[in-house]
Amino acid sequence: MGFGTLFFGYFLLLNIYYYSFTDLVASLVMAIALQKLSTVNLPFKKAFYVSFVFGLVGALELVLGFIDMFFPVLDVAAIMPYIDIPRYIIVAILTLLIFSGIENVSQEIGLSLLAARARISMIFSLVVYFISSILSVPFTSDFIPVKVFATAGVIIQFTTFFIVCLNLYVIHKAYAKICMPEDNELDMEEAPSRFEFVNRHREHTKQKQREYAEYKLEKMKKKASRKKK
Repeated sequence: MGFGTLFFGYFLLLNIYYYSFTDLVASLVMAIALQKLSTVNLPFKKAFYVSFVFGLVGALELVLGFIDMFFPVLDVAAIMPYIDIPRYIIVAILTLLIFSGIENVSQEIGLSLLAARARISMIFSLVVYFISSILSVPFTSDFIPVKVFATAGVIIQFTTFFIVCLNLYVIHKAYAKICMPEDNELDMEEAPSRFEFVNRHREHTKQKQREYAEYKLEKMKKKASRKKK
């Protein structure tokens, strides 16, 4: 439910051209995942609330998309820049919170490489979505030569696609190494593989899951103790 569901929700952000038809679904799927992860740390909890804001923007995009499709007489294209700007800002905030949560958990259970990858994702995502929001500002093209503006737009689209792929890789690593205990049935015995490296990988994954389960249990105990006091 946790990182696995988050992966599928974030995967929909790969739609960089017709995102008005997928943003609402992406926000709802991520909200489900973040609700599960919200008990882990504060960044995930904040991201859960931001996902609902993203859902409102996605719903508005979807309505405008259908209006543009079935009522082409209306000038929806003139409105979209005012939707795109908050959209990029919200996606940037959502991404920063998600990877801040991954970084915090990774540090707490000793996965320094995954924490470093999460930090890199935050930095690059912030830069890319900031540039995207600037390029979406109406009348920006009036101050930039047309060829430069068009080239910058194409480059930033491909860069956005690459950054989303990078972020998906980090989320997948989080799922593989620190996934929620409920994501995998640990009590189901797997038949040993013929390949020793596969068995070692399975044992390593299970060990990390046990460590994370213990970390969650200890955290909940401390939280319950503070409430009693």
